[in-house]
Amino acid sequence: MYFTLAVGAATAARCAALAGAARQADPRIMPVPGPAEVAWRSPDGRAAVLCWPGGMTPRNPPRREGLHPAESAWRSHAGTIWAEGAAVCARTGLARVDPVYVAEVPGGVVVSDRACWAAAVTGRLGDYDPAMAGSLLSLGYPVGGVTPFRGVRALGASRRLRVTGGRSVITPAGEAAGGRAADPAPVAAALTGAVAPLAHAAAPVELSLTGGKDSRLIAAALTAAGVPFLARTHGAAGHPDVVIAGMIAGRLGVPHTVTEPRAPGTPDEADMLGRLRSAVLVSDGMLSAFENLGSGARPGSPPAAGPVQAGGHGGELLRGGYAQAAWRGATPLSAVAAAELFRRMTTRRLSLLRPDAAAAYLASLAPWRAALARGPLAALDDFYLANRAGRWSATARQAYLLRSPLAQPFFADPVIRAARGVPLRRRMTDRLHRDVLAALCPELADLPLAGSPWHGEPCTPATVLAVPPGPASADWRRNYAEATARFLRGYVLDHGDTSPMFGIVRRRAAERSLGFPPADPHAVWALATLAALLSGDWRIQAISRMFS
Repeated sequence: MYFTLAVGAATAARCAALAGAARQADPRIMPVPGPAEVAWRSPDGRAAVLCWPGGMTPRNPPRREGLHPAESAWRSHAGTIWAEGAAVCARTGLARVDPVYVAEVPGGVVVSDRACWAAAVTGRLGDYDPAMAGSLLSLGYPVGGVTPFRGVRALGASRRLRVTGGRSVITPAGEAAGGRAADPAPVAAALTGAVAPLAHAAAPVELSLTGGKDSRLIAAALTAAGVPFLARTHGAAGHPDVVIAGMIAGRLGVPHTVTEPRAPGTPDEADMLGRLRSAVLVSDGMLSAFENLGSGARPGSPPAAGPVQAGGHGGELLRGGYAQAAWRGATPLSAVAAAELFRRMTTRRLSLLRPDAAAAYLASLAPWRAALARGPLAALDDFYLANRAGRWSATARQAYLLRSPLAQPFFADPVIRAARGVPLRRRMTDRLHRDVLAALCPELADLPLAGSPWHGEPCTPATVLAVPPGPASADWRRNYAEATARFLRGYVLDHGDTSPMFGIVRRRAAERSLGFPPADPHAVWALATLAALLSGDWRIQAISRMFS
């Protein structure tokens, strides 16, 4: 994994200045060692593309729709940013899992797949956006185009950006997702097409297989496409995920490896500091340390290599995203109840914010409140695609890519278009998911699920393998000792006092959240992550450290 930054400016001197700032960026803001180098420069000197770390070249980047290979002088690792003639261009997919960030300054435009790098180049690394704090605390991920840095925005879904002479033009990149088909065949074909190129990989794909719905559908697609793969499951022997994954692998005749989880230990201050700082470092400050994010990067290490990893990330797109949560029994919730579900989801921790920050965050939600009034279930479905998939998954994907190549077939544009062409009510009942599974690999359709049944169906031993009774698995993110609570409280309050944090967050509300035992561990970790970001403490993180 490496990062790309492109500059388009009104003059050659302005371009050189911005490119120079990109090359001199503090290496502590990047999760892989630098420095950057100019990989391409336009003949007139007004456009340039830089790569971090320097000396790298794209490793077979995917071809983007509408771009002939001969038109591109340089393309980023994900194929989202490229040089074309005297211009720099960028493009996003429907799910935005390969993100593009844009920052405009007088006489120039900076485009990057790393928000911190764009912020550093344009002098905005310390200019924080309070709307981002609101979304991090309430939802746990950004909303819309917001990033932690004012003036640095994520390009919207399915957009094409072209920068010429320091001016940017944004246009739609392709047809929108949606339609009225009810046949599962287009979804099955799109999913098979999304995994088919993996047949040419140098080694079998490594599928993270559980006993749930989504990874088995990827297993079915790989099988239908003739892609060699092996299955890996992380869990204790006898756990439903392990048992059912073994059943799936047995039916398909693929090798299955089980890795036992390590016994949980009690974290010390170094563990927690590493977790907080690394969370900001690898996620551009856009996911909290509650999430299992981490970087396997080491100083001087090459980009991630090895077998392609795959899993069921994003399978909720086939089931209506957040809309499925608004479905109870045979009918969906009323419009009022669905709107209330959205309100609770997006404003659950609004009381932590000071009035100006709360207002900025609520303003970012205004388009979604309007969409709820027009159609609450469709709005919940759209919100999942644009934000949970497009922002949470995009940020998490970069952390994964630092460790190994990653394939996420559910996020492919053809899959999203085909799935959202199926009526929403058919998706919310799991009917589409089951029909696609039966079409691709019917021998998997009758195997039980782990933990929860198909939506709307009774939970019986024939359909669901329940988690056996016993003590819950230890998770020190949720259930931690008083010593951990004291550390997190001291970290938030001390770093909050020396940063802009308590101009955004209510100190007394934060103090109440930081008590022991924690009533809301998500809020505690989000507050601590925000403190690490706003204080700049995350830059102390050594690149060689990684957390579990």
